[in-house]
Formats: sequence, structure tokens, C-alpha cells
Amino acid sequence: MIKSRQIDYRVAVITLIVMTVQLLWLEGYKVSNVKVAFMVLAPLLALWRGITVTKALIFSTLFFVVTILLQMLHVDTFRASTHIYTLLFLFSFHLYYGLIWNKKCFTLLEFIHLLEGIMKVFFIFMVLQQVCYIVGLSMPLFNYYGGWKFNSLAIEPSHTARLMTVYMYAYLKCVEYYNGNAPSLKYLWKNHRKVICMFLYMMLTMGSGTAMAGVVIVALYFLRAKYLMVVLPSAFAMYMLAPVIDYEPLNRAMVTANAAMTMDTSEVVKADHSASARVNIILDTITHTDITDVDTWLGRGVDSWVTQKHAVASAITDYGLISYGLKLLFFFSCCFTAVVSIETLILILLFSFNIGNIAYGWACLMVFTTVKYFSYKKNRTISQ
Repeated sequence: MIKSRQIDYRVAVITLIVMTVQLLWLEGYKVSNVKVAFMVLAPLLALWRGITVTKALIFSTLFFVVTILLQMLHVDTFRASTHIYTLLFLFSFHLYYGLIWNKKCFTLLEFIHLLEGIMKVFFIFMVLQQVCYIVGLSMPLFNYYGGWKFNSLAIEPSHTARLMTVYMYAYLKCVEYYNGNAPSLKYLWKNHRKVICMFLYMMLTMGSGTAMAGVVIVALYFLRAKYLMVVLPSAFAMYMLAPVIDYEPLNRAMVTANAAMTMDTSEVVKADHSASARVNIILDTITHTDITDVDTWLGRGVDSWVTQKHAVASAITDYGLISYGLKLLFFFSCCFTAVVSIETLILILLFSFNIGNIAYGWACLMVFTTVKYFSYKKNRTISQ
């Protein structure tokens, strides 16, 4: 007989992998029937494992119900499929959250090994894709369809970049909790060299400007007093050498960052039209969210963001600040360790203020809530 905790462990691992990995030859680029089928089963799996009411269920239900009520103000734009899809993601998160917080399915060391294992598989598939590129092969079974853009086991390189940023950050935090203090660079190089090298190799060779931002965000973990003399000069040197290195993803990231600092969205478009779609959401959300407008609070209806002059986050434009505020309450209560944190920075810079109906984003939330769980355990142990 398989022990109950082993079943919980396996269900949690499967849930995280299903949300993290997108096998394009099986699932395609859009809505994945595999993921939908799993998410439909999530409530049944939760009941099977004895997971009923959790904090995640309470806060997500509050967010969902209020959002539906607000959408009744714009019934002509109401799209049931969108809200049902959201509900499926909430079901899946509730299942995973209950397994972590209620069933305590992972030990800290098990989760560290899981993070390392998933990163290793992503690394292997990326290397296989790069070999295919070199020899001129298109190999759908390796998730590779050609060109110098290596997506590994995600839909596209930028998705892989976000996932690996979150996974590496979580890995560092969990190693910190395991050791009882933040690991030094020397310790990490001696004991976790493979993970660091895999992460840097993927981020620097996948061909994504988002990956460059991800590397900088992970580097902020080391922004402690004793590392300032290493991190700051290294960052400055990278900034100055970017034009000399002439690596397209790095150049794109630097040009986009320079344009973004002007707070002028037209300059960002000129710098990098592709990146501007994400960067301008951040800029416009900060500068053009009109809190004096009633529609800003109540929303304008599904997909209204398409017709708006400014690229304010669709979660605000479509569903309103009330709905968005409850969504953030859900995120910060169940996923993030603090309001002022690297998790929040990732939400803003890599996800443009919102995680919507896309599986890899919910995988990141699942990783974050596991980190929050182990942070809670550590703090409670210290207080005792």
C-alpha cells in the first residue's frame, strides 16, 4: 500500500509539472486539452485527498464572485468560457495549496530536489534544441520547431525565462531556509554549482530579452551589503559592455530598459516593438490608471483593453480595480512572502502586474506558495 503522504506528494508533483510544462506536439500553443482535463479533475482530487476549505479557497472565491458580479454591469461583453477557465485555474491552485499547507506533502529537501529536477529537464531539452539548430533538424518531440529561439518545455522562450527566474529564486530561498541563513556565493558555487550553471546557461542562450531581466532579478537576491562591491560593479560593467558584446537578447534588453526609463511608451516601441507590448503595460498602468473614473473601479467588460488608448493592465481595464485589488489580496495572502519582495518585483516586471489564464503563470504561483509555506515554518520555529 502506498502511504497517504506519498500519494499527496505525487499529486502535488504532477500538478506542478502539468502547469509548468507545455508539450507543443501534444498540447499545442493555445488552450491545452491536457491541462483542461486535469483542472476539471482538480476538485475531485482535492476531495479525494481530504482538502476542503483552505485560505486559498476563501480568497479566490471572494475574488471570483466579486468579479462575476462586476461583469454583470457589462453583460453584453460577458464571456462564460473565460470565467470558467479562470475557475479551473483556481480549482487547481486550491488543490496544490491544500497539499502544501494542509497535507504538508513536501519536506524542504524534497522540494529543493524537485526544483532542481525540473530545471535540469528544462536544461536538457534546451541543449537538445540547440543541437537540432546546429545540425539543421526540426524535432517536435524536443518541443523544437526551428530558429534561434529555444523555448525548452514552454510555449516560447520568454515563458521559459519567467519560469526559470521563479524556479531559481525559489531554489535560493529554500537553500537559505535549509541552511538557516542566506547562502554565500562561495557556498553556492561549492555545493550548488550545477544548478547555477544550468540556470545561467539557459538564460544566456535561449535568445530572450526577458531572460536578461530575469538574471538581473535573481541577482537582486544577493544585493546584501557584503556583496555590493561585487554585484554593483558587475551590473555596471555588463551595462557598459553590452554594445561591445553584441548579443541580440542583451542588446534588446538594454535598449528597452533605456527607453523605459524615459517613461515614454513611444520610445519603447521604437526601441523594441515586441518588448514594448509588455513594458508599456507597466508604464501605462503606473501613469494612466485614472482612479477618479468609476469605470476604473468597476471595469469596462471583457476584452475592453483592446480598444483603450493606453495599455493599462487588462485585469484593471476589463474587471476593475475592485476585482484587481481582491486578486492581489489573494496573491499576497497565499503566495508572496511580503509586499516588498522579489516576488512582487517579478509580478510587476516579468508578468506586467497580472497573472491571468495561462498555466505557467499559475505554476509560478504554486512555486511561490511553497516558498511561503517553508518561510512560515522557518519563522514559526525561530519564534518558538
